[in-house]
Amino acid sequence: MATSRRKAPKQEAPQTIEQAVDLIAEYRDLLDKSDELKLDSASSIAKIEAARDEFVAPLEQRAKDIFRQLRAWWAVAAPSLTEGKRKSVTLAGCKIGERTSTPALKHDGIKAETLIDELAALGLSELLRISTKLDKQACIAAIIDNDELGQLLLWLGARNHQADEFFIDRAERKEAPTLPVEIEEAAA
Repeated sequence: MATSRRKAPKQEAPQTIEQAVDLIAEYRDLLDKSDELKLDSASSIAKIEAARDEFVAPLEQRAKDIFRQLRAWWAVAAPSLTEGKRKSVTLAGCKIGERTSTPALKHDGIKAETLIDELAALGLSELLRISTKLDKQACIAAIIDNDELGQLLLWLGARNHQADEFFIDRAERKEAPTLPVEIEEAAA
């Protein structure tokens, strides 16, 4: 049993220049209103986040102070609480203790570029990650120039793809003119 095809809803296009102008104006107004709403919401969100940060800052500062106090306490109390068998314990609904951080490569006194150069000079490429990327702009240029390299790219299946696409750009909005402010200099 074959399934029926669904048709896309009918598109109504303007029939006259006046209708097109009205539709373009409506399109512009919709985008302007959308931008305005986004700016208003961004402003409101920024105010809310600022108020939140104002309330959170003292809480976070107090938490940092408590963390430092407990770290000092743990250095003294850990042996008796863990009996030397564990690195952490659960107290007051929190796990407290010490853990090993994730491994991180440090290269004290030497820049990363220098380390890379030295490893490469020693032939230790297994310690280096080399990435190769396609230079798309160079490929497009070679195809456009239709030189030997461009012909090779075409033979391999690469091609320059450009298409005309419909667009509507809003004209630049003119900001309200600013009035010059005259500054009176004080008598010397």
